[in-house]
Amino acid sequence: MELSERIEQAKQEHPGVRIDCYVLFSSHTDAMQLYELVRGEGLGARISTTPRQARSCCGVALLVDCDEACQIEGIAHDNGVPIENIVPLPNQINPNRDVYC
Repeated sequence: MELSERIEQAKQEHPGVRIDCYVLFSSHTDAMQLYELVRGEGLGARISTTPRQARSCCGVALLVDCDEACQIEGIAHDNGVPIENIVPLPNQINPNRDVYC
């Protein structure tokens, strides 16, 4: 299934919830290289831990807007940066995390 199809499927499964895309890597070096390339193109990306819903083992990922995910996949391909997968997931960021009052 193509990336755009997976993003649309995630949006249909989680209506009304923001869908984020996580770019997965086998090494942090690859993640940092793509991060610099993406930011250099003026696109948004954040370094993130890999969510358990995306892969069972820990690791580093790039959190990107799904609207830019296909473009970011192209940047990785054009620059020879290996990526394992791009996984669309409902928003994983809990704004109440570590809030105790």
